[in-house]
Amino acid sequence: MYNIKAAAKLLDMPKVTIRSWETRYNAITPARTESGHRLYSDQNLEDLKWLKIQVQERGFKISEAVKQLHASKRKPAEKAVMPTTATDEEPFSKSIQELYLAASEMDTERFNYLLDLNFSLFHYRTVFFSIIAPLMVHIGEEWENGSLTAAHEHMISHIVQQRFSHFFRIFPTSTEMPKVMALCPSGENHQLGLLLFTLFLRENGFPVMYFGQDTPIAGLPEAARQQQTEIVCMSILDAKLLPTVEHYIEELSKENPGMRFLVGGKGVAQKLHSKKVWHLGETYESWQQWLDEQKELPLSKT
Repeated sequence: MYNIKAAAKLLDMPKVTIRSWETRYNAITPARTESGHRLYSDQNLEDLKWLKIQVQERGFKISEAVKQLHASKRKPAEKAVMPTTATDEEPFSKSIQELYLAASEMDTERFNYLLDLNFSLFHYRTVFFSIIAPLMVHIGEEWENGSLTAAHEHMISHIVQQRFSHFFRIFPTSTEMPKVMALCPSGENHQLGLLLFTLFLRENGFPVMYFGQDTPIAGLPEAARQQQTEIVCMSILDAKLLPTVEHYIEELSKENPGMRFLVGGKGVAQKLHSKKVWHLGETYESWQQWLDEQKELPLSKT
């Protein structure tokens, strides 16, 4: 919980604005101490950051932004499950189809407009998991069968990664949380699952250094030492890259024997649960299970 001074500093917002949005527009409802002082939760800060983006970057009136925020909260967030191909029966199929059409026409202005629209209508997690993720799977399949070019896929992937990066910056990190490296090892170019899990980590206050796709081992042990990294997260789609993952674990463990590793993606078939290596599942529930167990483990010393 944060007092209003700490909240204002984290949000880079005047305290008077926070009070105004709370009292005049009923944007949030902070807790109160026995003496009546406001205490803001992580969810309160998340809501205020979302409102700040709508007002400052997208030109919404605060009253309109608050209405959209409350409307999104009345709609239950979709269960966070790794995506499969979009179908007409999915509740967000229209949004996915509109974005796909803009992508196929390389209309980046409309593509960004549609993303903005969906983020204003739905909870950000719903947009990432139920709209963007199925869209990117569909775009990847269309690229593989020749309906879209590599240029299409590269252009849209770049825009989507920018959106993820923007949200990575929104969430405050905690100095109490272990530092994390997130990467796809050399040869793995599919990073959607890694982006989604990094979003989960940032939601929970982890400081994450995101390397992304096709990351070589060269320099990683030194970076881990310099940043005092305690957890390395890797994702692979191709099971043939498992030996590469094992090599990364071996090399990084030389730098810090207490390093922990999270390995996920469809390329990991077997269970790897141990104190050192954890096989990530494909749902928020499995991620939360890892997080709950993580809190019970002592931090490594670097």
